[in-house]
Amino acid sequence: MVRKGVILCGGQGTRFLPATKALPKEMLPVVDTPVLQYIVDEMIDSGISDICIVISPGKEEIVRYFSPKGKLEKTLRKKGDERGIAALHSINKGARFIFAVQKYPKGMADALLKAREFIGNEPFVLSTGDDLVRADVPVSAQLIEAFDKGCDAVIGGQMVTPDKIHLYGSAELGGHMFGDERAYECKRLVEKPKSAEDAPSLFAALGRYVLGPRIFDKIGMITPDKKGELQITDALGLMCGDGRVCAYDFEGYRYDMGSKAGAVQATISFALRHPETKDETLAFLRSLEL
Repeated sequence: MVRKGVILCGGQGTRFLPATKALPKEMLPVVDTPVLQYIVDEMIDSGISDICIVISPGKEEIVRYFSPKGKLEKTLRKKGDERGIAALHSINKGARFIFAVQKYPKGMADALLKAREFIGNEPFVLSTGDDLVRADVPVSAQLIEAFDKGCDAVIGGQMVTPDKIHLYGSAELGGHMFGDERAYECKRLVEKPKSAEDAPSLFAALGRYVLGPRIFDKIGMITPDKKGELQITDALGLMCGDGRVCAYDFEGYRYDMGSKAGAVQATISFALRHPETKDETLAFLRSLEL
């Protein structure tokens, strides 16, 4: 059973300055909910009960957000604000949170090492803090189901256009696994290929994984890239070739919350589905002269 999750919240969000001078990019709202809350909800709805959030210095607001707020709840109770109390309780949904700090930006694999003690010898879901996915079945649940069929690792992703593949890790795909048309054997990984011609396929790793503790041994075997960073793609690449690493083409619409365009698209999309904003948002969009 996969019951632990790790969310990596490094990076300074410089593309969202000046907003991120005061607020971590993962806490920027999509309608009325921070990006990170959606990712946490996805994990909890997938059966994850223990979550480690790895932050960088200056992102203590994330810790405060997920920490108990007894004083605020007491104030809300005095006011009889049951809706506010319910909103507070919806933040954690009974899950247990711990936090770790990556002091220096040394890559995803280095950030994951900060959660090694938390993971122990258990499998876990790994998510980045700026990849938001809207799906009928939570993405983490989709990947866990594939992992439980006998994989050592599952890499969640989707096919992207040739002009985008250089932004992601690209997988060389083998045949389908366990009769699932969305599950492919991952034979090789290339981190951010220079072009579509250099990419083994257009399958891009999009910030969702289910891994076993074996990944930590592989991280110990890789070397830093030209930027001095340890990449999770390189560690996973060492696990490929034995037929037990799965590239899973997950169902759902993914928003790149690290980009301004992705953030705007997510806000519009979620606003059109929110009962308090959908009608006015739709009317506004129809009024625009495009």
